[in-house]
Amino acid sequence: MNLKTLIALIVAAAVAIAVAFTVTKKDSASWKTVEAGGLIFEDMPVNDVDQINIARGENSLTLMKQDGIWVVKERSNYPASFENISDLVLKLSELKPLRVVEAGKSQFGRLSLLPSSTAENGGTQLDVKDKGGKLLASLLLGKEFMRQSESQRNPMMGGGMPEGRYILVGGEAPVYLVSETFDNVNTDAAGWLSKDFFKVEKLSSVSVQFMGESAPDWEFTRETATGDFVLTNAGANETVDNSKTRSLSSVFSYASFTDVLPGDTDTAETRLDTPTIAVLKTFDGFTYTINIGRLTGDESGRYLSMKVTADLPTERTAAADEKEEDKARLDKEFQANLERLQKKLAKEKEFENWIYIVSTWSVENLLKNRVNWMKEQSEQSNTAQELPPAPPESEIPVMLERPEEDVPPAPPAPEVLDEIGEGDDVVVLEDELNPPPGEDGGDEEPLEPEPEE
Repeated sequence: MNLKTLIALIVAAAVAIAVAFTVTKKDSASWKTVEAGGLIFEDMPVNDVDQINIARGENSLTLMKQDGIWVVKERSNYPASFENISDLVLKLSELKPLRVVEAGKSQFGRLSLLPSSTAENGGTQLDVKDKGGKLLASLLLGKEFMRQSESQRNPMMGGGMPEGRYILVGGEAPVYLVSETFDNVNTDAAGWLSKDFFKVEKLSSVSVQFMGESAPDWEFTRETATGDFVLTNAGANETVDNSKTRSLSSVFSYASFTDVLPGDTDTAETRLDTPTIAVLKTFDGFTYTINIGRLTGDESGRYLSMKVTADLPTERTAAADEKEEDKARLDKEFQANLERLQKKLAKEKEFENWIYIVSTWSVENLLKNRVNWMKEQSEQSNTAQELPPAPPESEIPVMLERPEEDVPPAPPAPEVLDEIGEGDDVVVLEDELNPPPGEDGGDEEPLEPEPEE
């Protein structure tokens, strides 16, 4: 190596070091110590945010823009919740310290501010970057700050509520206490998914064909969007309980899911190769074919996939009594509704390429057997069928009549004398003093009156 080559290498190395130092200094300058009330990420270009990385322990999550849409990398680039992401970016741009915490590196573990890869007392690393990979914000989320009132200090009342969080900016001191808790910043990919889903409106019919069956087990139809469902091909002894079938009106009217899998996931896991098939049709011309697979491992949900088609009329049929002055208004309303339904179809077609995990209760109506929709026999009817048969007439015991007895009449009631007042003369009859012999039940002689003097 000659002298010129050596000098050139030294100069190149010096330039590289200078550039790296300049970039590092520039990034660090935006994370300088901030006093309470100041912005931590001052002048953060929120519109330039293109990627968010979250790491905790062995887990990590990447949210990124793809063709202008935020997606979750760990879910095969499924659309992410724009609302959650924009909320996080806005919080970072407005983040202010409540106070600067005097804590050295030896105390970082106590505040859960050790590096995110640390198994114990490690924090959650949050990095925000632009399209070129430049850091726009970097912070380590530590322990939540809990404030307890006097009543909450009672061990029977439980702990306090989080009112903030300890953070490190750029991995360096000082420690800040901020009012934001960042409780939704974690590596759970399912929590960052967009929850938009298909929606069944104005259901007109629903049929269900269970796994392994060649024909639907049951089908219900109705004439209007508020009418009762009628069982197709009902048997002579089948009476539908309308109070039960009313719940069909809301099937997937507020559809939701908890997680997603790629559409090519092994069917041995989902059993969507031999699913229960539900076909739902609406008065707007939509047809949804819902495939329901097996239970998830924890039995809290089921695997589901769907297809949607729509037969949308492009011309309005005028009513026979339609007035000419109403035609323009009705045509405009028809066209607006048609455009709405076309957009709805295009959006819901996007869900066809994925497998969803839905809650078990959201599909329980579609997994009911035919008999579950029928009226139950009344308790009175069941009791009557269980009564023993009546005994033969010859075995019924004969009740003998008791002969009548001569019963003497009751004696007359004694007369009741009026109350005797003071000064009244009392007349005593001689017959009362000398009753006939034997009348009082005795043989005594009658009393003789005393001689007068």
